[in-house]
Amino acid sequence: MKYFLTTLGCAKNTVDSMKIEQSLRSGRHLATHAPDEADVLIVNTCGFIDDAKDESIEVIKDLDNQRNEDQALYVVGCLTEIAEEQVKQAVPNVDQIFGAEAWSDIAASFGSNASNYDIPQPSISNLGGISAYLKLSDGCDRPCTFCIIPTIKGKMHSTADDLLIAEAKFHAAMGIKELVLVAQDSTAYGEDISVRDGLAQFLEKLSIAVPEIPWIRLMYAYPGRVTSNLARVMNDMPNILHYVDMPLQHGSDSMLRRMKRPSSRKARESISYIRNAMNDAVIRTTFIVGFPGETEQEFDELLQFIRTEQFEHIGVFTYSAQSGTPAALMQDQVDDELKTERYARVMELAQEISLSANQSVIGETVDILIESEEPTRSSGGDLVVVGRTYRDAPEVDGLAFVKGEFQKGSLVKANVDGALPYDLLCTPIDS
Repeated sequence: MKYFLTTLGCAKNTVDSMKIEQSLRSGRHLATHAPDEADVLIVNTCGFIDDAKDESIEVIKDLDNQRNEDQALYVVGCLTEIAEEQVKQAVPNVDQIFGAEAWSDIAASFGSNASNYDIPQPSISNLGGISAYLKLSDGCDRPCTFCIIPTIKGKMHSTADDLLIAEAKFHAAMGIKELVLVAQDSTAYGEDISVRDGLAQFLEKLSIAVPEIPWIRLMYAYPGRVTSNLARVMNDMPNILHYVDMPLQHGSDSMLRRMKRPSSRKARESISYIRNAMNDAVIRTTFIVGFPGETEQEFDELLQFIRTEQFEHIGVFTYSAQSGTPAALMQDQVDDELKTERYARVMELAQEISLSANQSVIGETVDILIESEEPTRSSGGDLVVVGRTYRDAPEVDGLAFVKGEFQKGSLVKANVDGALPYDLLCTPIDS
């Protein structure tokens, strides 16, 4: 059978879709990029916020309206865990609904084209054959008042390290150059089986197991959970990038208490471990503006926190109420216009800091992972390819523009000649 799979939401959902595909390929079913060629249409949904729920339902409706009578429509993933009845009401003709981790059940529903023939391989990268996600765990035990993930995914459960190492080795054999580690909370890895500082231990094992993967990148670290030992391992292991994604959500302690997030002191402690261990460390973080009750003073505290810490990459979200979370019931919901105004103020500051951070590396020599399929011509007539330095995670951070012609997936050594607010301008070093 042929299937068409569309994925909504975050990188963790992307990994779930990979696992769905792995199960389907093991049954010898074939993927297609054309919905009209598929026997089964699958939507892997997001239910993180109400806007994401609405988007998921719209995509389901669109596919339902376009499909012919011989095509089945499956709805899977996060939204089904919290709003299955809403899906059924919106699209009554959905054929099957599956939960967030029902990969084998989805494949079983297809039947098997070769019941005795299994392909025991990990999921293939979705990032153009250069980068791949490795999902350390699922679920979350954190009590954040704005987040529905614990309801959707349940308690945190780690994937066994031998399975993760096997998947990493498969990616290495496929020529992957960058492994991006994701989880709801990567720093909780191993806690469910009473392993202390489990992420540091795993990173050490992983680095040794796949030395041929030059870049291993850490995403979704939890403030206050970054230990000095974790920072030491990141500095000591040659293929662990000096890059950490650590969502902080706010800089005001009164706001953080309402969010049930770690204090700014805890955040600064984690930041200091990273900065002290790695003088070239890059930190990405995200903040929420317009959370219920956010005062102008609390917002100013956030701005001051950002100015003090000088994060290289900052993502900003305006608060969106999620049904079923404590924050959705809080008093003093912030006006949408004020949310938008505060968003713009944070982004303006973030852009200034990002430009300054990029300017600080002008004159340095960097390795650039090339992502372009082929070069294009700049306005000045030069051939240019596009890639990223270790400072930039795929799909969320900036780019590096390199003069010349280089193969996709190659690591090119170059000098940084110029800086834009989010991107770098580079010239290759002649070998």
